[in-house]
Amino acid sequence: MELSLGRTAINSGAIALLAICGVLSGSPTRAQTVSGPLGEDTLFQTMLNRPSNLDTTLSYAVSAGQGGDIEASIGALERLLFFNPTLSRVRFELGTLYFRLGSYDMARGYFQTVLAAADATPEMKLRVEEYLEVIEKKLQPNQWSGYAQTGFRYQSNASYGPSQQSLIGATRPINSQFAPQPDWNWFGAFAGNYVHDFGNQSGDVFEANVLGYDAQQFKVTSVDTGLLDIHAGPRFGIFQDSLNGASIKPFVAVTGATLADAPYLGSVGGGVTMHFNLANIAFDPYAEFRRLDYHATDLYPLASRLDGTLAIFGLQAGGQIIEGVRWQSKFAFYHSNDAFPAYSYDRYAFDFWLPCAIPSPWGGRSWIMTPSFGVAPWLYRQPDPILNPFITEHDFEWHVGAGLDIPIQGKFGLGVQVQYRAVNSNIPGNSVKDLSVTMGPTVSF
Repeated sequence: MELSLGRTAINSGAIALLAICGVLSGSPTRAQTVSGPLGEDTLFQTMLNRPSNLDTTLSYAVSAGQGGDIEASIGALERLLFFNPTLSRVRFELGTLYFRLGSYDMARGYFQTVLAAADATPEMKLRVEEYLEVIEKKLQPNQWSGYAQTGFRYQSNASYGPSQQSLIGATRPINSQFAPQPDWNWFGAFAGNYVHDFGNQSGDVFEANVLGYDAQQFKVTSVDTGLLDIHAGPRFGIFQDSLNGASIKPFVAVTGATLADAPYLGSVGGGVTMHFNLANIAFDPYAEFRRLDYHATDLYPLASRLDGTLAIFGLQAGGQIIEGVRWQSKFAFYHSNDAFPAYSYDRYAFDFWLPCAIPSPWGGRSWIMTPSFGVAPWLYRQPDPILNPFITEHDFEWHVGAGLDIPIQGKFGLGVQVQYRAVNSNIPGNSVKDLSVTMGPTVSF
């Protein structure tokens, strides 16, 4: 978990705590017929002429599925089973397609036959067991899931300190404890999700998500950080016949954060998010509005100048490139109005992730390597008269990194992340850079 930077480490760090908690969404998908990729018509004709040909039918089913026409894929594969009902590979693909449709009973039936098939590979059976575990949760009216990690993190600039300027909310002149310095911390992070399924045909559910984080520095205790964020609201299925898996969710959000082990930020707000699939890409547009209330402390006596409102408008999207390689992205616009006008800003953020499955060197489940990068201009709306009354600050934040998730046994694993983050400012003293390395065990449920 990262504390983003803007004019100073503390101002932007607190704002980023809210952004990290972004809208979590997910809903069962439905079939949608869209124009297929080039060559699909030829595959379709070949499949009709030779319906028992395994390779041709599988190629057509994959092509149709990637184009979003899940029902066409299912029809092709079920015709193939008519000629050879023992094909475990076909039954596995049917299970995944019914899973994507949200037809979990049908998916479970196909997956269970794969487990009993003599020609099913160990890797296929392992994936089936994972699917069956998820299906059992999906079929319950009350569904729980979550993730947690603990471990240690090294940073070359633990305070995110600029070279010439103190932190907003801190005393002036610059205190040596806010100057750039390396440090380690212990951290703990968790995310929990609860879904109550109302059991109607529209797929209406109630969702609640909680995110928690705590970091205790070994030396730079002035930036010990804690966070608790909660989002909750109902999700309603909409436009089911025209948009694949479409739903809309109004939500409320509450956040509390500590800094240097003292209350620092309280926030309440809400918003709305939507989910739909189009051309095999999942889209999640959202809007969120927050009231931010900061608390002054002995260490940060000017923190209340950051009081104000924050509006966020964003779009998350993701899809599959090839088997084992996916992409995820997020674009968001942040508009803040702070009590001290010089701290108000507009921020445009773009982030991109590329999760890739790579074979485990000792067999079993694949490792997940996730390269990532992001950029974010910060445009403050007027000069800070205390620092420079003639220059309005503009910062350009960027980061690049990679994460590695290593499954070890069952739900336990190891998470490793390396990231380099920098802020280039038109006020040289506010430029910042930091290299971080994070490692620790993980558990999911």
